[in-house]
Amino acid sequence: MSQAKRIINKARWPELSPLLDELLDLDLSARASRLMALHRQDPELAADLAELLARQAKQEAADYLATPLLGLAAHTLAAGQLVGAYTLVREIGHGGMGAVWLARRTDGRFEGEVAIKFLSAGLVGPGDAGRFAREGQILARLAHPHIARLLDAGLAAESKAPYLVLEYIAGQPIDQYCDSRGLDTRARVLLFRDVLAAVAHAHTRLILHRDLKPSNILVTANGEVKLLDFGIAKLLEASDEAGAAAGGAGTGSATSAGAASELTQQAGRAFTPRYAAPEQVQGSEVTTATDVYALGVLLYLLLSGRHPTATNDNDANTTPLERMRGIVEVEPKKLSEAVRGKSAEGKAQDLSKKRAARELRGDLDTIVAKALKKVPAERYANAAALSEELRRWLAHEPISARPDSAAYILSKFVRRHRVAVAAGTLGLLTLSVSIGVALRQGQEAQAQRAQAEGLIEFMLGDLRKKLEPVGRLDVLDAVGEKALGYYAAQQTGRLDADALGRRARALHLMGQIAQQRGKLDEASRMYDAAAGSTAELLQRAPKDGQRIYDHAQSVFWVGDAARRQGQAEQAEKQFKRYLELAEQLGPLAAGKPDWLAERAHARGNLGILQLQAGQAQAALQNFQEALLVYEDLAKTQADLRDQQISTLGWISRAHQYLGSYTQALAADQNKLAVLSGIPNRDQDHLMQDQEANAHHDVSRSLFFTGNNEAAQQESEKAVAQLELLTAADTSNLDTLERLCSLRLGLAEIRVARGGQDLTPLLNQLKTDIALLLATDAKQMKWQGSLRGRLLWLRAQIERSEAQVHALSAEMTSYMADMQARIQAGTRINKDQRLILARVELSLGELLGSSEVTEAKLHWQAAVERLRADVTKSDAPALAVTALAHFRLNAIEEARRLAEKLEASSYRHPDYLRLRTLLQKAPTSSAQPTGKP
Repeated sequence: MSQAKRIINKARWPELSPLLDELLDLDLSARASRLMALHRQDPELAADLAELLARQAKQEAADYLATPLLGLAAHTLAAGQLVGAYTLVREIGHGGMGAVWLARRTDGRFEGEVAIKFLSAGLVGPGDAGRFAREGQILARLAHPHIARLLDAGLAAESKAPYLVLEYIAGQPIDQYCDSRGLDTRARVLLFRDVLAAVAHAHTRLILHRDLKPSNILVTANGEVKLLDFGIAKLLEASDEAGAAAGGAGTGSATSAGAASELTQQAGRAFTPRYAAPEQVQGSEVTTATDVYALGVLLYLLLSGRHPTATNDNDANTTPLERMRGIVEVEPKKLSEAVRGKSAEGKAQDLSKKRAARELRGDLDTIVAKALKKVPAERYANAAALSEELRRWLAHEPISARPDSAAYILSKFVRRHRVAVAAGTLGLLTLSVSIGVALRQGQEAQAQRAQAEGLIEFMLGDLRKKLEPVGRLDVLDAVGEKALGYYAAQQTGRLDADALGRRARALHLMGQIAQQRGKLDEASRMYDAAAGSTAELLQRAPKDGQRIYDHAQSVFWVGDAARRQGQAEQAEKQFKRYLELAEQLGPLAAGKPDWLAERAHARGNLGILQLQAGQAQAALQNFQEALLVYEDLAKTQADLRDQQISTLGWISRAHQYLGSYTQALAADQNKLAVLSGIPNRDQDHLMQDQEANAHHDVSRSLFFTGNNEAAQQESEKAVAQLELLTAADTSNLDTLERLCSLRLGLAEIRVARGGQDLTPLLNQLKTDIALLLATDAKQMKWQGSLRGRLLWLRAQIERSEAQVHALSAEMTSYMADMQARIQAGTRINKDQRLILARVELSLGELLGSSEVTEAKLHWQAAVERLRADVTKSDAPALAVTALAHFRLNAIEEARRLAEKLEASSYRHPDYLRLRTLLQKAPTSSAQPTGKP
């Protein structure tokens, strides 16, 4: 009975591919050792690699390259003929370079169909057999889901005819596939990006295709792209030793025009002139940009239905000289013009062409034109760069191939967020075109100042309100810079009150943009300058509510910048001043709900600062007072419900910090209730996201108080809701990160409840977290938090001797990585300290009595890591520290910490395990043990 083939998750390919290349380059003994090391780090990853190696072994089982096919000339081939391990079925293609046959494996070792390409015997010169086989082995390792695998390459023993054994693909050429299904432009671009992914994979391995054309790109019935003949041009190169040295390992370096052999001439230089780049037809050096040109031709053809250098709709009658001149000299029409200029039958078809031309005009015109540049250096450097450009077009983001003018960036923003900026579209376009001129005129003549500052007012008012919710204030960068320069040229002492106010708001905006880009010093300087303007306004009219309000905004931004820079004392000083100004607004706020909200904003921000400083009780009082204001104002101002929901979350955190988990649960449930009352929330991704997080927060509070069954129900709701959002945008790694966090919380609850199969959830977590780490291993929130939580979770589940051995090695590696980051200056937060301490505690327990000294070191490290948090009576830190003291035989210290926990409502499994251990322990001392 055959064993089912393991299914490889295509999403993991970026991680698997380089490791597979590494393993294939090792001898069998070294390969086994490396695979075992990978297994200790990630068993699922190692299993995937083992499956891929097994498939490779099957393909090499017959010692393909060492055993050439029978010495058959192409003209002797016939159906039913035995060719090595294969029986020929039928001819499926024929061309100037040879014939292609469908064949079936018939030696009984395993079944499968292949395509055997028999090349004309003259294509490989004398002495080339070894090189041909060697290059074939290299190209056989070019493994990618969208590349048809080259299984074998060699020369027939007697006829010396070269042959290739390839994966058989049943499909249509990509242009026929698109046309037969009537795919629109977007669908064609999406399919084309699969082609680019395959070419990019080869480019990273310094392998070129050199003959990209529709017949070499097949699409199966289920829409899967497969590239054929990858690297065959490399196999057919001249093989002098110098060339081999330069082009070894499949680099795809070309011979010079002067060194072109008879082989190159017979093979037509192993490319199709219709899709060749100028440097190919001229015999110059080829690079990854050469493939980019062919890809540009293909994309032009897919989107317009015609060849970019065709002189008419049917260029079949043009001479070879005319075609070569077109490739080397003639600039192609713009893509949109080519579509519009095609002959049409009837008005309906003509209108269709016009619509298509409008869709192609602009970015796609620019992208394709850059890919088709005559000079290689002016094209995209490789397939990956072209793919990224098309991704931007699909996402309605600015592309790199054109200047980032303010008008262009703003137009792309409008396209992505039509609803959000519909009301301001006309003003936005007017602004982007005329702001520079208006500001220059405003500096020169008083009469133009109103117009210039009116444009700035629009930028900072209506448009800003529409940009902030979607986090795209950066689109105003270019315009804001001009506004800043305009105000910087003025003498503030001579400005009137309105001009000073507008100057302050411009500085605020520029500070926000700098802050979002991590330029905190620059942001701080702008906020200070803005505060100088608003302070002068307030000095001129100290009882004017608007002046108080404006200066309060400036003081807030100065304080917020200080907080972000870690200047706690300066931040607290500014936030207290902000609160004083907000309180002054109270008696003046009749009919001004924004002014009333300032009191809540001020208390909330001060509370966050106090909570971060460990002043939980003072923070809680400020949060509660802020909540009262928000609850009252949200009745008539729906946009303040976000602030109400956020404040409830901070109240929950403050209660948790104080060990009041029952009160934290009440705040979380209140938060969920507020969300449930928001209309149409099921159509708003932001609200759905907040609702998922609210269910998760409720789940954690229930879990911390020992109500595990209800906690699991809430956690499953949270995970299910966020899974839907993740599926809707698979490229959003931030959402995937939070989904992993929610799944880890669910897994922790299921472990505590026991009796549940965690294998599917654990495997999903391993896969997703590995994907995140493969994308960016430097992100501390992925590397430090998710990776650590997963290791700690596995320590609760994996108990076999082999699992413990592998997990101990992974934990040791993780702790070494984290310590290196800390020593390099990476700051870790309270949650990350707890994760590290839990891993150290669990690692010590896994090492157990067999390595007591090393185990003790880990337990002592856990105690030291949480010392500051224990001083603040943080319940999770108390529990983990008490467990570490217990393992260190400091039983009485563990009891003392446990008594503190007993007075709280914290009933996390850490505490319950601690209580069980202490109940069994003698009153004075106990021997350290590695068993939980």
